[in-house]
Amino acid sequence: MRVNVLGPLQVVAGGAPVEVRGKRLRWLLIRLAMEPGRVVPAERLIADLWPGEPPADGPAALQSLVSRLRRTVGSDVVSSHASGYRLEASTDVEEFSRTRNAALWRGAAFEDAPFAVDEAVRLALLRDDLAGVEALAAAHPLREDVQARFMLALHAAGRRSDALAVFERVRSALADELGVDPGEALASAHLTVLRERVSRGNLPAPVGSFVGRDADLASLAELLRDNRLVTLTGFGGVGKTRLALTHAASVPQAWFVELDSAAEPLAALDAALGPNPLATPVFSRLGSSLVVLDNCEHVVDAAAALCVRLLAEAPDVRVLATSREPLGIPGEVVHPVAPLDLDHAVRLFSARVGQALDLDVVRRVCAALDGIPLALELAAARARSLSAAQLESRVDSRLRLLDRGSRTGPLRHRTLRAVIDWSWELLDDAERVLLARLAVFVGGATASAVHEVCGAGSRRGTPLLGTPASHRTQGPRQDQDLWDTEDLLAALVEKSLVVRAGERYRLLETVREYALEQDQADPAKHAAYYVALAEQNEPLLRGPRQLDALKVFDAERANLDAAQAWAVRHDPAIARRMMAARTWHWLVMTKRFEEIRRWAPLTPDDPLSDVLASLGTPEAMSAAERLWQEDVPTALCALMLTSGQVWGQTELGGRLTKLADRLEQSQDEWMRAFSALVRGVVAGEFSEGAAPEAEAAYRRALDRFRAVGDRWAVVFGLSCLVMVLMNRGAFAEGLKAVSEARQVAAELGEPETVLVPMSVLMQAARIKVRVGDLAGARADLEMVGASQFDLDRGRVAQAYGEVAYFSGDFEQAVALYRQALDTTAGSPANQFRATVHAGLGLALTRLGHLGEAGEEHRKALDTVNKSADGPARAMVLEWYADWLLAQSNLRRAKEALDEAERLRGGPSSDPAVVQLRDRVRAEVGVDR
Repeated sequence: MRVNVLGPLQVVAGGAPVEVRGKRLRWLLIRLAMEPGRVVPAERLIADLWPGEPPADGPAALQSLVSRLRRTVGSDVVSSHASGYRLEASTDVEEFSRTRNAALWRGAAFEDAPFAVDEAVRLALLRDDLAGVEALAAAHPLREDVQARFMLALHAAGRRSDALAVFERVRSALADELGVDPGEALASAHLTVLRERVSRGNLPAPVGSFVGRDADLASLAELLRDNRLVTLTGFGGVGKTRLALTHAASVPQAWFVELDSAAEPLAALDAALGPNPLATPVFSRLGSSLVVLDNCEHVVDAAAALCVRLLAEAPDVRVLATSREPLGIPGEVVHPVAPLDLDHAVRLFSARVGQALDLDVVRRVCAALDGIPLALELAAARARSLSAAQLESRVDSRLRLLDRGSRTGPLRHRTLRAVIDWSWELLDDAERVLLARLAVFVGGATASAVHEVCGAGSRRGTPLLGTPASHRTQGPRQDQDLWDTEDLLAALVEKSLVVRAGERYRLLETVREYALEQDQADPAKHAAYYVALAEQNEPLLRGPRQLDALKVFDAERANLDAAQAWAVRHDPAIARRMMAARTWHWLVMTKRFEEIRRWAPLTPDDPLSDVLASLGTPEAMSAAERLWQEDVPTALCALMLTSGQVWGQTELGGRLTKLADRLEQSQDEWMRAFSALVRGVVAGEFSEGAAPEAEAAYRRALDRFRAVGDRWAVVFGLSCLVMVLMNRGAFAEGLKAVSEARQVAAELGEPETVLVPMSVLMQAARIKVRVGDLAGARADLEMVGASQFDLDRGRVAQAYGEVAYFSGDFEQAVALYRQALDTTAGSPANQFRATVHAGLGLALTRLGHLGEAGEEHRKALDTVNKSADGPARAMVLEWYADWLLAQSNLRRAKEALDEAERLRGGPSSDPAVVQLRDRVRAEVGVDR
């Protein structure tokens, strides 16, 4: 799908236009298209779509609006996320940002939506459309920010008098209409236009476009307004020099001083200022200019000394330094320069290549190169002689691939290896050893992990030596080692070779590749640390510290993968331990079945892995034989999943009862809670007339799980309870339970990522159908994510079929029920398929196709009778009684309803069943 907003809104799907009606619906689509590929927070959407008049329940109003938009443009075009929504379609905004193709504009952008004025001005300036900015300024005469940008655009175009006229016009309008003076933005623009600009300095002319540094430029301007020395730090090739020069070009007078190891900084500054026939002292010649000291890191002491003198002896001068580490002097403000984000990296790479390449390939290449501008420039040069596929296949060997650069550039920037060589030479021995050892981590690590795996005396290669005496403290040796490690980490962060984000430290992949070549990494130590970390946090996933443990598993996913991959090849015992420690997170907390399928076959001679590898196959039950005596939570859950393939068999119910008896004797409260859950399953899924016992067992399990603090188990137990409540027609109570399940599941993440018997969104939708809230049911179903499992897809089709049935569209219901059956053909889920056959029989009855309906009811009965699941059989019989009543077979209808009541263990309170039972009994003359 394509969404065009640079002019009247256009939506095109499959080459055909899609009409979006309604102002607010169009606004929603436009607002999402303004930030293509990004999640727009819900609170920002609410503020923009209802300016000045927010609805009483903003999130609900927004969700309703999103649902309407999905029905109009397609359910997969707008995706839901924890913080908001994202447009999953291509847009002309994204294309224009990448190509600057003015032909994409078809008129006023964003249909003059009030929230889009700033973005419209920005894009107009981006394409040098002064007339477009003028039109926006005319449309918003009292928007001071718009008028200020218009003034500056006029001034940049050499129309200084016109810019001043705009100020006077706006100032008068503000005074006459609002009784106020110009604000800071307008006053600042006025001052800029008035200021005499003497273009003096020695800045080199820019070559090529400058991409993705708007925020850095804004921060830099603010920092230099309030401070006299700002140092840009960052990894080599990240774009520090280009950023400094771009800012310097915006000031009245700036001098560029390029330092190298052969020149003394003061002499370099004097040479940069040019001929000095009057022999005026260097500092006296600077006036109030900006001095850019570039590439300070290899003469950092001399550069620092120059800055101290410069700031003291030239009070009107400001200094902008670039260095891979701070100068470390009083008054210095450090501004780290990060690599480009992925979108801007793609723009830079594409601009340098100068030819169209597959966008997905380009994104993967740019991500692999860490968004480092120099690496992108070097890769773009290689793209002229390699195909996109060749480039992508070689990008993991960055140092070899990017071995050719500008013939005239500094030696340190001619290849990617030279960039890192330059930084490596500036390190002392201890820093080099730690940097090399850090290569063992994937995705970063905490300081404690670095200490344990790589720290002082880390048992492999050269010990970490050379920690400055000033950094040493008294105390136990362990504390001292930790301090030494942290000091070295801090030094590497300062020198822009390690990236710190919060409590984690990581290497750019480019640096990691270089560090791995030093052969100091210790994967065995790394694997031992991370299997211990996983084992420590695995039990916490079932208690009050569940959320903290989830964060650990998510943050360390890449390291756990790396450790497990090494263990699979070199240490089977650790591989089995890692499998046991990670399965609960994969299987239960996040439903990452793809991880299970990836790792289980690689872990031989492990009962748990054998079961997990065979999930969904006939071999699963025989593999599970080795797990029946293991009372560990992961084994228990694997057994439950495996049993689900033959759910309802009486023989299996007996085995589960023995398991519950054994677990009830455990000293662990979680195990006893799980015992109650198993008893509920046995009563509800493997018994006749025991639904009340199942309900009581589930409530008992829920009380225990709540006491333990296991949110997942509470959601699981509620999902089981909801099925019992739905089966007996307690829809109001069921809706309350499923609402609680959704709320608790939301604490764990997306509701669809939590392993439960049936999706809580699906359960909510099915209950809402039965209480008449069809719109709410559709909204919930729209939020159900795509599944890789046939049974899940079949349940979605069944739920939509129920929506159609209860809305009176019986033909659509028939089509959807048949789709559900086709999707689950060959599935062992007998109860599910039986209810679909029965539902199909109901819909066919309403259409008057009684013969076909009877066939479906017979299939439902044949299918469900393969199971010992009393409640499921009861439900099928009740729907069969509906068909018998349509046939005027009152005696058999009554028999079916009586048997259903026996199988369930009590009468159903479902209004439809109650009405059916009353009709049957009334017509056969039975008193109630």
